[in-house]
Parts: sequence; C-alpha cells; structure tokens
Amino acid sequence: MAITTPPARRLKKSTLLYFGLPDYAVYLAAIPVSLYLPLVYSRDLGLDLTDIGLILMLARISDVITDPLIGYLSDRTNTRFGKRKPWLAGGALVMMIAAWQLFAPLGPVDNWHLLVWSMLLWLGWTMINIPYFAWGAELSDDYDERTRITGWRQFFGYLGNVSVLFIPTVSGELFGYGSIPKEGLTIVGFMALVLLPLLMFIALWKVPEPIKHRAAQTNLLISGKQMYSNGTFMVLFIGFLMLSMGTTWAGSMFMLLAVYVVEIEENIQAILLGHYFTQLLSLGLWMQLSYRIGKKQTWMIGATIYCLASPCYLLLGPGDVWGMLAVLALYGVAGGNFAAISLSMKADVIDVASMRTGTHVAGSYMATWSLGQKMFQAIAVGLALPTVALFGFDPNGVNGPDELLALRLNTVVIPTILYGGAVLVIWRYPLSADKLNRLRAALTRRNERRGERQEAAPRVHRPRVV
Repeated sequence: MAITTPPARRLKKSTLLYFGLPDYAVYLAAIPVSLYLPLVYSRDLGLDLTDIGLILMLARISDVITDPLIGYLSDRTNTRFGKRKPWLAGGALVMMIAAWQLFAPLGPVDNWHLLVWSMLLWLGWTMINIPYFAWGAELSDDYDERTRITGWRQFFGYLGNVSVLFIPTVSGELFGYGSIPKEGLTIVGFMALVLLPLLMFIALWKVPEPIKHRAAQTNLLISGKQMYSNGTFMVLFIGFLMLSMGTTWAGSMFMLLAVYVVEIEENIQAILLGHYFTQLLSLGLWMQLSYRIGKKQTWMIGATIYCLASPCYLLLGPGDVWGMLAVLALYGVAGGNFAAISLSMKADVIDVASMRTGTHVAGSYMATWSLGQKMFQAIAVGLALPTVALFGFDPNGVNGPDELLALRLNTVVIPTILYGGAVLVIWRYPLSADKLNRLRAALTRRNERRGERQEAAPRVHRPRVV
C-alpha cells in the first residue's frame, strides 16, 4: 500500500523565474570553455592543442581543494542574508571577471594566462553552483516539485546555451561582427560581465532562503564517510559522471569535427542553435514524462538516445549540413533530459540523507557532485585533445584521411561506451516517489521518537563550580 503525504505547497512561478535567472548568466560564462576555447586558443591565439587540453584539465583539477571546502563552509555559514546567498554573490564577482579575461583578452596570451583565468573561472563557478544547488534542493520537500524547480532553473541554463550562439550570429548578420568563433567569444564575454551580477542580484533579492532547523556537520571526515556509504547517492553519482564525461569528451571534439570534417565553420553557430533550441523545447516534455513514469525511467530513456545519436557522427562528410542538424537534434533531445532530471534525483537523495543524519548535508553533497563532475570533465578534455593530436591531427597543419578518421573515431567511440555504461549503472537506482514517501514517513517517526525520549530523559543537575 502506498504511503501518501499531504500535498506540498507549489512555489509561485515568479519565484521559480527569479530563482532560475542566474543560471542563464552562469551558462553564458561556462559553456564557451569547451565549445569555443580549444579552437580559438589553438588556431587564432597560437597555443598548442595538447597544452590547451592539459591546462583545461589542470584548471578543473584545482577544485579538489575548493569544492569540498566551499560545500563544507556553506553548510556552516550563518549570516543575516542566509547560508547560501553570500557565496553566490562572491562567486558572481569572481566568475564575471575571469570570463571577461578568458573570452576577450586585451593582448597576446600564453599558457599562464589560460591557466590562471581558467582556474579563477571555475573557482567562481564553484562558489555559485554548490550553494545554488543546495539552495534549490532545500526549496521544497516534494518529489515532483523538485523536478519543477530544477526544470525552471535548467530552462534558463539552456536559454543561456542558445544565447551563446544566437546573439553572436545575429550580431554577425546585422553588424558584420560575431559570425566567427573568436568574435562570438568576445561578445559572450561582454554579456557575462554585465549579466552575471545583474541576474544574481535579482535572485538574491527576490527569492527567500528556507530555514532548516538542523545542526551543521562539524566533522568533514564523518560527513565524507556518510556520503560515500550512501549507496543510492553513489549509484546516481557514478551514472551522472559517466554521462557527463561522455558529453564533455564529444563536446571538446565538436568544433574540430565541424570545421575540419564537415567543413561548415561559417555556419557552425547557426547550426548549433538548432541543437540548443531542441534542448530547450524538449525540457518541458521530459519533465511531464518524469511525472508520469518516474525520474529513473525518464533519465534512462534520455541516456539511451545519446547512445543512438553518437555513432551517427561517423556518417558525416564535407558539406553534410542536414546530417549534422539531424545528429545535433538527437543530442538536443537527450540533453533536455540530462541535467534537470539528474538534479531533481540528487535533491531526493540529499533530502533522505539530511533526515537520516539530522544535519545540514546539502552543501557537502553538492560539493562532492560538483568536484566529481569537474574532475571527470577535466579528464575528458585532458585526454580527448591530446589523443586526437597523438594520431597526427593538427588544427594548423594539413590533415589527410587518416587524421580525419582519427578525429571522427575520437568523437564517437569513448562517448558511446560511457553513455551505455551510464544506462547500466542507473538501472540499479532504487528511489521512486513511493519509496521516497515511505522513507520520509519512517524517518519522521524515528526522529519524533528520539525527540520524545530526549524530552522524557531526566535532567542531571550539577552544582556550579565557583
């Protein structure tokens, strides 16, 4: 027999809108790192492709220290503005400056420029996203309302994706500046400089931060042990990492594939718009499907579409614009599922963990999630770019059939394996709406009994020592 719980209070659409706005600017500042930087910094700014891959990997590996620290500290932060909000404000400042320096450098650049500002960009990203995800997980205790929260936030993130390409493309048509990747990168850098602080201010001002009457975990080691012994979290975490690594590996190859295999550089931004629009439009359909069949099943369908789409890159040749559009449409449909459903599932797991321990754990869980994601994405970029260079591909040289084949295979083989592995892992994920309700009811009864025992326990009065 299913356990029913009282209907949760639905958040106002205006609250969801204000809460989601910062993700628009965060995506503006983050997406170009994998989409634009390898091509622009190698071909236009003269850095070595292997060096770029290693630098981008090192920049994200630096978060081994910052991610757990910020997650731990955000759980313990107590200010008149809230636990999470001060971190978002500071992160927006760091990220906007770093994005401007990376995307619109004022002079010649070298490896140190790319390394320092990439590290600062991801530091700002961490300061925003870990508390931001924790804040979102705490906005509601309801299974489906969490999907609604993550869906609205992801809508603005995907809108940022669209803008990364749409605005430079329109600017190129109207003003003759923005159509090529280097110009588009400069425009996006200026947008991030303006919109990150503006949209963050609106969210911090308009959306209240819920008060959870829980203690903060005082021991970082104990918090880590509790997390890694949480089997449900680890299944979700590993599946997410595999899918994230696959999409990052393929994404780091995409611009090179489009320019050197399909030969559509002048149209690449317009073509990618179709991908991001598909991603944006499919988001609502995935949310409705998750309400009907559950989050796990919805997530697995999206990952399976990734598996089917990836090998299609091998069929593309010079001038194959419609083929590229078709593959990107499939990727877009799958991408509409990925982030929003994963984040909603993660919020469910954190809810159960918080009730079990009676402590604030959202920041620590988000930090581990963020660190794992960035580490595996860094490994993907750090391996993908040197691997294709190892087989002789050179963006500034002459590439024959063997080098182009290596580029194609490097774009397809490893990502497809990772997508398939993610499906098999998430098959073991156990948490459904009914099971979540049962766990919440059981943990609520347990906590109530503990509270009653503590109230009934005799108090020992010790004499004061003067």
